Amino acid sequence: MIAIAYDVRIYRKCLKDLTREGDIVIEIGPHTGKHIVDYVEKASRIIAIDKSPEAKKAFLELEKKYEKIKFIYGDVRLFQTVIAAMKLVKKCDLLAVDLGGGRYPDTVFKVWALWSGCFKPRDSIIRNRGLAEFLQRAKIVDPSLRRSFKDDGWLSEWGRATPSKLRELLEEFKLWVDL
Repeated sequence: MIAIAYDVRIYRKCLKDLTREGDIVIEIGPHTGKHIVDYVEKASRIIAIDKSPEAKKAFLELEKKYEKIKFIYGDVRLFQTVIAAMKLVKKCDLLAVDLGGGRYPDTVFKVWALWSGCFKPRDSIIRNRGLAEFLQRAKIVDPSLRRSFKDDGWLSEWGRATPSKLRELLEEFKLWVDL
């Protein structure tokens, strides 16, 4: 399932509710991570990625308190950040994306598409008003488009797994490092 929310409280409640016992969760944009305590006990591993200095500072403490939390300080649009996460996990059960909620739906979608294509989550949750509004306004008029899908948190029917440029970089990096 791919869930979309705007209200940060609804997003965080959904994140908590979608996390199942033993899940590997990748959370993009957790800010200071205060809400992680809501689902940390259910998850087996949490990879949190953020580029804010406040997040970096807060996660130093969270990583000390919870061994299962790993923080990556980086820009999620960059391939090296994806590679840093791939060194920690090869797949995730839940992908959560919150890049601020209100603006730049194209960037949010690209980030989600990149990360979901690489980690193939069972479920995804995206916080973005623009995507939500687009979906509310859209009507599918082409009957050839599928109406039902497996319960996936990524676009398996899109025919796109790891985006091609990232795949090329990963193949090249495999020559020098063990991924």
